[in-house]
Amino acid sequence: MVFSGDGPFVRVSTGANRDVTSLLAARTSIDRAMTTLRKAESSLADAKSTREIARSLARQADDDAALVRAEADAAGRAYFAAANGDGSTVSSLDAVFGSGKDLLAGLAGMDRVSKLAGDSAELERIAAARDEEADAAELKAEEAWAAADGTNVEQREGDVHDAEIVLADARTSLDGLRAKAAAESVALINTLPADSGQLSAQGWSQPVAGRMTDGYGPRPNKPVAGVNEFHRGTDVAASCNSPVYAATSGVVVEARANGSYGNWILLDHGSGVSTGYAHLVDGGILVSAGESVTAGQLIGMVGSTGASTGCHLHFEVRLDGVAVDARPFMAARGIVVG
Repeated sequence: MVFSGDGPFVRVSTGANRDVTSLLAARTSIDRAMTTLRKAESSLADAKSTREIARSLARQADDDAALVRAEADAAGRAYFAAANGDGSTVSSLDAVFGSGKDLLAGLAGMDRVSKLAGDSAELERIAAARDEEADAAELKAEEAWAAADGTNVEQREGDVHDAEIVLADARTSLDGLRAKAAAESVALINTLPADSGQLSAQGWSQPVAGRMTDGYGPRPNKPVAGVNEFHRGTDVAASCNSPVYAATSGVVVEARANGSYGNWILLDHGSGVSTGYAHLVDGGILVSAGESVTAGQLIGMVGSTGASTGCHLHFEVRLDGVAVDARPFMAARGIVVG
């Protein structure tokens, strides 16, 4: 922010506008980085959920494959016993059927199975069929695990990490610009020549008693849709109908409803300095355009008109029509705002 020109108050150059543009661009970068991060986090959460479901299915497929393989092995043993004339074949088969699985498809019960005790050819066919089923079940389990490994969780985690780095860099950039703008603002205000004439005749007054709720600069979050991304004033919370005073002597330039400002008063103090008072309550404009006011004179009452979410005063200081940070400007004149 650069001031130049003549007179007791120097003029604000286009450097101020460049500072505002840079801050808004940095804020936009943060918003974009935040959006990218949120999308990456959402994709990661979806991938993790998909992977967990796939792993659950794969574990079930493992269990199913193990069971079928056990049954195939049991059928193979039954065939081997029958082929070798082992009289324990039926009892072996009985143990296999204890699992509740009908290994010999198409046979109704153990009494019929017993008849196959010596039919090694039929038992061989059954054992071979069950072995094929076991192979297929194990292949299905392998495919299920491959699907679980293909959910790209690691890639999504990398996307989140990259987005976090971009967001951190954007925040660092904004913090640097804010610090630079604040330092320049304080330094420039402190180098302004001492007030002369009407500006120092009566001194300065606190415009309203209360606590600051929003300062000058970019808005991390817009309080109301449609308001500017850059906040040009200082918001001081106070109950509705609280008194609002002229910061110093001057002439009322505007005293009217003014869009998002709501009910608004603008005072001209001479030498390029003006102050503004916004969101005054309906009926709370107590001065008229063209009227002269003195420092500390009651000029209005706090309200919540215009783009406002609650009772407060939006206070602005302007140098040659360009808003500057009111707090250091007023602090240099012995007044704490908010």
